[in-house]
Amino acid sequence: MNRNEGFPGGMPGDFPGYAPEMPSAEEFSTFFEEKKETVPAAPPLKILTGVIGAGNGGMSTYAVNLFRELPENNYDVTFLSTAEHPFFESQIKERYGRIKVIPPRNRHPLAHRKAIRKILSEQKFDAVHIHLSTASNIVPLEEAVKAGVPTVIAHIHSAGAEGGKLAALLHKLHVGKLGKMPILRLACSDAAGKFAYGNAGYTVMLNGIDLDRFYWDPGRRDRFRKFKHIPADAFVVGHVGRFTPVKNHAYLLDLFAEVKKERENAFLLLCGDGPLLEETKKKAESMGLSDSVLFAGNIVNPQDAYCAMDVMVLPSQFEGFPLTVVEAAAEGLPVLVSDTVTKEAAVTDLVKFFSLSDDLGKTAKTLLLMDPGGARRDYGDELREKGLDFASQVRKIETLYHRQR
Repeated sequence: MNRNEGFPGGMPGDFPGYAPEMPSAEEFSTFFEEKKETVPAAPPLKILTGVIGAGNGGMSTYAVNLFRELPENNYDVTFLSTAEHPFFESQIKERYGRIKVIPPRNRHPLAHRKAIRKILSEQKFDAVHIHLSTASNIVPLEEAVKAGVPTVIAHIHSAGAEGGKLAALLHKLHVGKLGKMPILRLACSDAAGKFAYGNAGYTVMLNGIDLDRFYWDPGRRDRFRKFKHIPADAFVVGHVGRFTPVKNHAYLLDLFAEVKKERENAFLLLCGDGPLLEETKKKAESMGLSDSVLFAGNIVNPQDAYCAMDVMVLPSQFEGFPLTVVEAAAEGLPVLVSDTVTKEAAVTDLVKFFSLSDDLGKTAKTLLLMDPGGARRDYGDELREKGLDFASQVRKIETLYHRQR
């Protein structure tokens, strides 16, 4: 093949005595700029999500983790918040997210609706993704539908109602409405889907986690224990969750008292905050357990806390699909879960169920038998095969966001 095939008649240098005038660098640049095909970048999708608040419960954690996994140049995300300074404020703003503060529905129902309506009128959103613990408040979904948002998603994260009689009544009234609304319905488990949507169709999307963050590391165990002044040889029972009635901390203290009878060097590590924190502290003190119960508060490194534990207990009265169980199991931590929690929580063979009505002494013995004795390993590969890697879940949700574009 002629090396000058693209230049009919040959290259200028092929003709003796021919010395062409070379174009300047500026002329070269202009030529290529004119010829270069430019494809305009699609504008970022505008997403409205929430509702978050002052706490870092599982629902808010999920919403913010999802936001942090989205390619930041492809999305313009606004969070609805009932707190002026939500717990995840810095994590949202450092990735250029926006926060719109709205009055809480339970205290200011009319102002709550008016504020959401105003936000939806000021900006045209491509998708509204509302995370729910119950169907008691569907105002953001109703207003999004009225505003003509192309994609409206309800995402339920619980399988039971808490918040009092009014919240329970509103939930029952709204289940039928959710089933008839022209929206996409997601659920963290089958039990959660039936709880929020009744007989209407929904898609189960099990809560995933960042498996590159949650893994077993004996170094993490040592550092966390030293920082919290926990003896290296102590037997640590742990729990991660908000101090609310559904999490059942009072039962957990009663169970730990039985464990303490069998293992003198046992400690109870409680991570979280909430309305029942002070009440729980007083109960621990009245039981003579103050020196053995550690209240760690809201922590930003739960992955280290799981490594420091020997067994985690989740005595919840109900759960949709507990993220904490997946996180703990990924690090090879045995988890004892109440049988009122969805069976989908059995993500590894380390998860065992018990009845809240069982004898406390019997349950304590079951818990003690689960002690791995230092023999731990990662379960990341097994969870990834089950689709519990958060990255794969984010891709699915991105597909929903783009369905109308």
